[in-house]
Amino acid sequence: MDCKALCFMLPLLLNTALAPALSSTASASDATHLELLEGGVTSWNTMRVTHPELVPDLSGAELKGKNLRGINLYNANLSGAILSMSNLSNANLRNASLDGAKMDGTILIRANLDHAILRGANLESAVLDGAHLHQAVLVKAILKKADCTNTDFSESDLKETNFREASLVNADLSGADLRAAYLWRANLNRAKISGVKVSESTVLDSGKYASRMWAENHHSIFVEEPAQPVSANLVNSVSTEQESLQVTLPRQSEGSAVQQQVTGNTLPQKNTSDSKKSFAPRNIWQQSEAPVNVTFDRSQHEQLKSNVFDWNEMRKQNKDISVQLKGASFDHKNLSYANLSHASLFNASFKATDLGNSDLRFADLRGCNFREANLQQANLEGADLRGANLWRANLSRSRLNNAVVSSSTILDSGKIASAELAAHRGMIFVEQ
Repeated sequence: MDCKALCFMLPLLLNTALAPALSSTASASDATHLELLEGGVTSWNTMRVTHPELVPDLSGAELKGKNLRGINLYNANLSGAILSMSNLSNANLRNASLDGAKMDGTILIRANLDHAILRGANLESAVLDGAHLHQAVLVKAILKKADCTNTDFSESDLKETNFREASLVNADLSGADLRAAYLWRANLNRAKISGVKVSESTVLDSGKYASRMWAENHHSIFVEEPAQPVSANLVNSVSTEQESLQVTLPRQSEGSAVQQQVTGNTLPQKNTSDSKKSFAPRNIWQQSEAPVNVTFDRSQHEQLKSNVFDWNEMRKQNKDISVQLKGASFDHKNLSYANLSHASLFNASFKATDLGNSDLRFADLRGCNFREANLQQANLEGADLRGANLWRANLSRSRLNNAVVSSSTILDSGKIASAELAAHRGMIFVEQ
């Protein structure tokens, strides 16, 4: 047998020899399965074709930051696995078990998760653009700030799922069960919601609880929940929280406008217009998560959004001013030529924002979302980009020398930042 034939046959002989060990009854975190996975996606997918009877057991596996693009994990057990910041774009995860999996920051672009089980999984800030989750189970899953643009959630079980501040633009939620789901500040622009199930404990994107009237207006199904008495403790705690946030609460009607003072946020209010029963809506996320406190300077936020040139003049006249814009949203705004050097922009959002020729030198850009933003000719020298999302951003002729990135940074190519990629662009890679 010549060398070429031996090289071709060796993987097949190895798989045949290992076949007894690759049983569907393998124990949790099967060492053999993990070892085969370490061999790379190509060899793993070849093994799956050779052994279609195998049910991979990768439960609890440490797979953080792995490049698993296009991998075949059909029917795999990944319960409790750590997949944070990994690249699972175009992966086959149909029927996979991902209960309790850690997938925060994971890239799942166009991944197939139809019929997958993701109860209690953490997908905070994950990128699921174009992913398929038809008839998937995501009860109590966390998709806070996740990018679910163009994602198919049709007929999925989304009860008590946390979609707070997630992008559901053009997502298909038709027929999904959203009872007790948390959609506060989610972007539902062009989302398909016909036939979704909601209840009195569903918190909508507006911060209000769902009502029968809302369901009728949106061709959805309103599901009654058992009446629950309103306890004195609950009333007192809500009143105290509202007073401390200095919120002007909306009236109990569908079309009421929300008025806010300088600090505080809109709190979900229970609906009484279509029900006279004593009921205190309960949502696990609304109760467990503290309200979003505005951490940015509102006057600075409004000035920058309204007129960049006036902003730049203000900074020129006040060279020592501290720019505090943590968590502020500038999505789809024109901020070209803006002076944001040394600005505090931690967790700010710049999706599809024009930042061409802007000055971002030494700015705190940790956790910022620059997806599809224009950063052409922008100066990012010395900026802190750890945890930032630069996917599909235009970085043409931008200056990145000494910008700081980490394994939680998503580059414009969709790849996770690495020491090698950072060095290629003159950036500094920091381990996290």
